[in-house]
Amino acid sequence: MKTKCKNPNGKSNMQVILDAKSNSPKFNSLEKAERYINELGYIFKVRNSVKEDRSVIYRHKFTKKGHVFLKSSYDFLSSGSMEMGTVWTIEQF
Repeated sequence: MKTKCKNPNGKSNMQVILDAKSNSPKFNSLEKAERYINELGYIFKVRNSVKEDRSVIYRHKFTKKGHVFLKSSYDFLSSGSMEMGTVWTIEQF
């Protein structure tokens, strides 16, 4: 008989995944995002640029820690303002 995987926090696995994706840090400048990633111990791997779409992939010093994907998007600069501009989002995978 199969049983569902239980998370110690009492949430289902899908809910934990969705929560982790929604809490990805956002930055208004590329320099701040790169400084944050370097402080976490990630090293530059590859940069992709196609028209407005810009993205950068970083790998961790230790391979088991995974990779980080830094991408740009045109979005609101902060949740309380109507100003729009380039926002850099970090996702771990």
